[in-house]
Amino acid sequence: MFDLPVVVVKGEDSSIDFFDDNLMKFSKNRVCFGAVNALQVLEDSPARVVITEMNVGDMTGVELAEAIRDIDEELQHFTYIILIGAIHHEQVQQDQFHQSIDAVTGTKRPDVLEHLTLAGGRISKSINDLRRSNAALENLCTDLRKGQLLDPLTGLGNREYADLSLRDTIRQIESRGGAVCLVMISLHNYEEVKQTYDTSVAGDLVVSVSEQIQGLVRPLDVVTYFSQGLFALILMQPSIEQCTADCYKRIFDGVRLKSYTTKAGFQPVSIGMSLCAATADAGPPNPEKMIKIATGGLDDSVRTESIIIHHIKPE
Repeated sequence: MFDLPVVVVKGEDSSIDFFDDNLMKFSKNRVCFGAVNALQVLEDSPARVVITEMNVGDMTGVELAEAIRDIDEELQHFTYIILIGAIHHEQVQQDQFHQSIDAVTGTKRPDVLEHLTLAGGRISKSINDLRRSNAALENLCTDLRKGQLLDPLTGLGNREYADLSLRDTIRQIESRGGAVCLVMISLHNYEEVKQTYDTSVAGDLVVSVSEQIQGLVRPLDVVTYFSQGLFALILMQPSIEQCTADCYKRIFDGVRLKSYTTKAGFQPVSIGMSLCAATADAGPPNPEKMIKIATGGLDDSVRTESIIIHHIKPE
């Protein structure tokens, strides 16, 4: 007995009856009459191999195969589909065959079909095992990213660290007063450098810019690499009046009015700087709102070559 889930789909005048005796060798065999019956069965319990004839009454074999592919996509599963019937070579060249049918045979020899079924079962098992492994790896990578607070390229905190620092600073201004200031600095030509040269050159530029920013801020200010080509600075000021363009012009000019050394030589930069500041006078500021506002001003900053300022005022 073969421990292999197989579904055989028959029409009214079935041409697959010759396989009935061999089908008994498969312990998990199911025989369906018509496409609708087969699809209902497969939605509840997917098979590794489906054997269908060219005409199953309510659908053609190709239409049934396409419907099975839709179920497979929804269930993150792969079914090996064998089509039986007298089929012209020109039909097999059509796109729908390549997209939905895995094997085609016109022979009525049960031993040939049995070998095809066993081979299809091994292929299906391998693909489904790989899908489960990939899903597990993706989940593991997601969990690792959630627990990782440092960016490996710059050594700065990453997006998660920026979020934690912003929330921590908001708690501090709630208890001590003052203002929280989120400054976004974009390396606007990051993608251009990466496309012109390569990722390593773009990485050199990011590292050089990050070192420049760290040399321009105060010791207790938090500098993070928020995402590709984007830095986030979290600062606390005694009052929101100190969160102005004049207060941060030194950082802005210090970063943008400079060329940076990379493997490909000196690279000019296109820098945007946008600032969102808030107090806790009307309750704690919303971190997501601050990030959205600060990020949203970067394009205008590059276009106008100025710092974009936004203060969230108590309602």
